Amino acid sequence: MLCSNAYLYKLKRDSYVVDVREKLRSYGWPEEKVLDCALGTNPLGAPPAAREAYRAAAGEDFSRYPDPWADELREDLARFWAGAGITAADIAVGPGSMGVLERLNKLFLFPGAQVLGYTPQFSEYVSDARANGAVYCSLPLAGEKLEFDPAAFLERLTPAVTLVYLDNPNNPTGQLLDLATLRTILERAQELSVPVLVDEAYGEFVSPESSAVYLSTSFSNLLVVRSFSKGWGLAGLRVGYAVLRDELRSLYSRVDLPFSLSQAACRAARAALADREFAVRSRRRVGAVKAEVLRSLKVLRPSTTHPTTPIVTLTAPDPATDLRDAFLRQGVLVESGADFPGLSAASVRLRVPAEAGELLNRLAAVEEVLAGSRR
Repeated sequence: MLCSNAYLYKLKRDSYVVDVREKLRSYGWPEEKVLDCALGTNPLGAPPAAREAYRAAAGEDFSRYPDPWADELREDLARFWAGAGITAADIAVGPGSMGVLERLNKLFLFPGAQVLGYTPQFSEYVSDARANGAVYCSLPLAGEKLEFDPAAFLERLTPAVTLVYLDNPNNPTGQLLDLATLRTILERAQELSVPVLVDEAYGEFVSPESSAVYLSTSFSNLLVVRSFSKGWGLAGLRVGYAVLRDELRSLYSRVDLPFSLSQAACRAARAALADREFAVRSRRRVGAVKAEVLRSLKVLRPSTTHPTTPIVTLTAPDPATDLRDAFLRQGVLVESGADFPGLSAASVRLRVPAEAGELLNRLAAVEEVLAGSRR
């Protein structure tokens, strides 16, 4: 074997990042007519100030290295979370939340380590955990609505667990675990000396007061990871960060790398943070569009979901349905449930667009076809 990591040879990678452009063209949909409801970006884009800050930084001298630890951005983040009692020393940045998650996996995971999660959840994280030799154990979300069962999850949280992974809001359902539920899990995990990793990549789409960051000073075993890719609309700049304190922060510094973020990315992220009203507007707009979409459904079954997260899981009544293909035939790009642990091709993750109108028309066409196939 050319690679000494035998786990990579056995790894089946789950990823919803796939290229379906050829299939769309075969269905008669040129790229400019396709309605993109796939990757989890902000349908409103980025704050204007962030775009301007990026353009201004682009004129600077690229021959110089950026700030190795993005100190100014970390100071701004500490002010943003001032009510949670954290400081810049409690924050580490990285190339997108996935870059931070990758480093945390390097820190905690080893061959045979047990990661406890729930399915479906963020498949790229699961694949990276397995690439490190970890065993991924999960609690399936319950029933047709895919609901989280806290009591059942606590039963699975045993001394054998190395790390708990919770994406919250959940990807792909968009549902949110409240702070009381998180606190209960953290208390049990702390008794067992198990770290809990809360991935809040979609966190900007819910109230900041819902964030596990507000539990950071109460639990030494808590790590919170957040992103500028989703709610702040900076997916192309790859800016993420972790909030972790005391011993965990010290350990993270051993696997962290300097110069993770470009100067332009830092400038844009700082400008975005300063526009808190943009996040509020985004939540309002996404919530309004999502409500229209959910009200329109007659055949497809939606998962449990938070009203202002931009994503939701939809499931066809016939388990043999290739639901993504049904959407592609109507020129709508979505993510297949087959690419998420715990789901099948009969489900999709849909991210709402900025306006409901055209999606509602195409969604009605999808449901009409599905209803016809049941007769």
